[in-house]
Amino acid sequence: MPHPNDFQTRRVGGREVIYSRDRHGQIRVMLNTCRHRGAEVCREPRGNRKVFTCFYHGWAYDDTGALISVPGDDAYSAGFRKADHGLCRPRCESYRGFTFVTYGPDAPELQTYLADARYVFDLVADQSLAGMQIVSGTHYYSMNANWKLLMENSCDGYHAFSVHQTYFEMMLSMGVTPGLAAEQGNGRAVSLGNGHAVIEGPELGMPIASEKILSAISQRRADFVARLGESHTKRMLNTSRNLIVFPNMAVIDLNFGIQVRTMFPTASDRTEITGWQLIPADVPADVLSYRLDNAMSFWGPAGLATPDDVEGLEQCQRGFSAVKEVQWSDVSRGMGAAEPTVVDELQMRAFWRQWNTALTGQPARPEGPRYDTSYLGVEQRSAASGVR
Repeated sequence: MPHPNDFQTRRVGGREVIYSRDRHGQIRVMLNTCRHRGAEVCREPRGNRKVFTCFYHGWAYDDTGALISVPGDDAYSAGFRKADHGLCRPRCESYRGFTFVTYGPDAPELQTYLADARYVFDLVADQSLAGMQIVSGTHYYSMNANWKLLMENSCDGYHAFSVHQTYFEMMLSMGVTPGLAAEQGNGRAVSLGNGHAVIEGPELGMPIASEKILSAISQRRADFVARLGESHTKRMLNTSRNLIVFPNMAVIDLNFGIQVRTMFPTASDRTEITGWQLIPADVPADVLSYRLDNAMSFWGPAGLATPDDVEGLEQCQRGFSAVKEVQWSDVSRGMGAAEPTVVDELQMRAFWRQWNTALTGQPARPEGPRYDTSYLGVEQRSAASGVR
């Protein structure tokens, strides 16, 4: 939403919202619910608008959510005040361009809530001096499975070679050797606090590209080395990472593309998923095309990853019909390991412990080492420790 009065409508946490940039450039989130009878005041998915007018009775709200017009307002009593009937504004905060909404009055500040996940957001957001941007276009899809299964899947390195065998065979046929930690015995799984977790490993391997594109990618990397040093650049540009943010967000950075994903339940066995592609704003057009082609080949509706993942999760959901006989899922892989790897399941245990905390109020027990920030300089680590 680059321009004043740009807006999008979304469903977030079971509520319809208007996500907008007001006339002053401030990001706002407002419930898309008229304060008269509850009808939606905006029915378009996106656009640019200074005023939102309810279709049902014509109540109108400005770009800040303030009620500015009520047809026949002289029929209301003297106690009726427009100022008391603006659109509800849930609390929202942003970090590195990502906007989060909470409906909980006691939720902590966003920076506190993200805990060590902030380091991972930094590694994604710092990949361009010009900023990162969402590519126009959204991938909407659904699955007949519980939403928490996709949270598991989004940070599951163990399933890659069995479920995505076709993709890796394609890579090998093009002369590209996958650099997965599952194959090389490298990588790490880390609990980041508050149910967030990440798996990191060697880059997946770049699908075939022209010399021009490879040269542009190499030059971009050299520019980052000159500015940040080799260690920081390698961690940022040559490391694959799957981040889950409790309760229902994932950021998957596989070097050739970055997917931002949210998942919302509509029933215990039905989930709606939204996926976006995140790119550096300053990449050349041919590199952008290359990244999008690879994203579609892997994550797209007919890609070699997403449909396979959905099939696997729907099979799990069908198998859950035997819950009386098979009462538990086993997520114990790597438990007790000094340094859990990407094919272990510490990251899932971090999610489920936070889920248990949300249900019972019992604090979660931390597991595994803290996130490694040795790639940061001394001054950067010192600055980061002041807010984390």
